[in-house]
Amino acid sequence: MAQPAAIAPSCRSVLMVGTDLRSIGGISTVVRGYIDAGLFDRIDCAYVATHRSGSNWRKLFVALTGWMRVLVKLHTLDAPLVHIQLSSRASFWRKAVVCLLARLARRPYLLHVHGSEFADFYRECSPARRRIVRAVLARATLVLALSEAWRATLQEISPRARIEVLMNAVPLPPEGMAAPSRQPTLLFFGEIARHKGVFELAQAFARVADDLPQLRLIYAGTGGGVEETRRLIEQFRLASRVRFTGWLRGERKQTTLAGAAMFVLPSFVEGMPMALLEAMSFGLPVIATPVGGVPEIVTHEHDGLLVPPGDVGALAAAIARLTNDPQLRQRLGRAARDTVARRFSLDSAVERLLGIYRRFGIEPRQARPKEQVPLGAVVGGR
Repeated sequence: MAQPAAIAPSCRSVLMVGTDLRSIGGISTVVRGYIDAGLFDRIDCAYVATHRSGSNWRKLFVALTGWMRVLVKLHTLDAPLVHIQLSSRASFWRKAVVCLLARLARRPYLLHVHGSEFADFYRECSPARRRIVRAVLARATLVLALSEAWRATLQEISPRARIEVLMNAVPLPPEGMAAPSRQPTLLFFGEIARHKGVFELAQAFARVADDLPQLRLIYAGTGGGVEETRRLIEQFRLASRVRFTGWLRGERKQTTLAGAAMFVLPSFVEGMPMALLEAMSFGLPVIATPVGGVPEIVTHEHDGLLVPPGDVGALAAAIARLTNDPQLRQRLGRAARDTVARRFSLDSAVERLLGIYRRFGIEPRQARPKEQVPLGAVVGGR
């Protein structure tokens, strides 16, 4: 394992760069969690978005204006540390420009790597682009990976990079929020795409549908695989038992999580999935695949069930087992919530991040009572 970087105390503020916080996805969820936990109240911090969903012209405009705002903040903030939230492909190249701007301004940058497809992205790159990826990672004062598995992957890509693990975290909802409906509901939440195993989930649901006539399935999310998944469901003549909700936020999201009986994430690749942590925080028994950082969250038969990726038969068997065994659902759900409380507390994650900032010389203020910070104020920088 790479040794923690020796960091000279040269910073007094943070410039965090990522996606628009009103967008969907893991990065915005993570950063909003930090805000809700009071991180931005404890340090001098500005947030700049270099991406927002929409047309290609809109994305280009947001990137260009974001880079300009980064340039301004680099020269107006008090000795900033640049904390860059990035994933892969276009996100990486947008943030590579931010890394270059930070270097030109002689400011240290910290890379916080999200996205389950970073290794695939690296393999897709030409030799010249791979050299750039390795250099961007190696020149970071510190790289944060979401799990030990992803730390090892990133270290293999860029052996000179200084990499540590900062796992994702979620708030713990109040006890008793879960109130599953009378008809058992199986919930998938996330990007509806091939690499998330959504087609295999449809096939597994079809296998158990006749034996479990009371079971319902919810696909909560958006993505390029929605129409193909719908066609599969219609082909199996199960449209009346499957609901597509689109991306859920706020109260609708909480209500859907609270009303589900179990959660499923049959992915082929993952980082440290926020949807899985959120489901476990609500006390839902989970079915997942042991990929990426998932085995560092879920222990098979203790707080969830793990099945091989792509194994439709094993997935169907796990769904049937949980549906038919309410006591197992209750036991796994209690253990899942306890796992989040013990190991993935949002307050603990914020303290860990503040500890990293201290190594750059940034001394946090004492915690103040948590307040709801208007999102527009954060997106625009503070």
